[in-house]
Amino acid sequence: MTHNDYQELLAAYALDALDPVESRALGEHLSSCVQCRQELVTLRDTSALLAHAATTQAPGDHVRAQILASVRAEAAHTRPAQVVQMPARAQTSWPNLLRLAAAIAFVALLAGVIVLWQRDTRLQGEVARLSRQVEAQQSDLERDRDLMTHQKEALALLTSTNTKKIELNGTQVAQNARATVMFDEKTGRAMLFTQGLPALAADKAYEVWFIPKGHAPMPGKVFTVDPSGHAMITDQMPPEAMNNAVIAITIEPKSGSAAPTGAIYLASPAS
Repeated sequence: MTHNDYQELLAAYALDALDPVESRALGEHLSSCVQCRQELVTLRDTSALLAHAATTQAPGDHVRAQILASVRAEAAHTRPAQVVQMPARAQTSWPNLLRLAAAIAFVALLAGVIVLWQRDTRLQGEVARLSRQVEAQQSDLERDRDLMTHQKEALALLTSTNTKKIELNGTQVAQNARATVMFDEKTGRAMLFTQGLPALAADKAYEVWFIPKGHAPMPGKVFTVDPSGHAMITDQMPPEAMNNAVIAITIEPKSGSAAPTGAIYLASPAS
């Protein structure tokens, strides 16, 4: 027999439902097949659980009386019968069928559990996908809110009579870059608009510097640009820099610097 043939006999073997010839053949196969031995252990454990779960039913009194009456009648009218040895398979056919049915029921139950598990896995995957979609939508919404806030602030600066505008030009390392700084001369509230700045490595960023005449550079906001080189940020102009100050932009570490360390990419004219 092939390996698959032996596997088909395992359920009946676990329930003692094989004839002696098949039982011996399977026993010889089990001595050399680890996979079949493991499956047999699982099937025997299952059959034991099913046997313990079954409810024992006692026959009624009328059934017992009918059996005794039939036995007495046969003993009175028949001569002693010769004992006939029945084939092993015939003697155990009904118990074998019941055990086989129990094994089939177990397999069906296991298949149902697998189907439910697969369905639960699919549902979990769908929930995870929807959660990611909601998170992405929330991120887009927050970005739109920030953009709207910046646009309102820019509009307020553009329409204010106290607004002053400073243009920044690109240096030799960024000749096509441009920037505009608008700030309120009373409050120091400022906005920076850039264009044409090159994208940076992940560990680098641009930093704004306010350089009042006769003072050391004062750090402003650290920012990055989009793929087209645009950025729009808000900042607070130091009081010392609101008159006769140079505004410059350099490349610095992503966390920013206390003093300029990188090349200057944009700068306003010195007054």
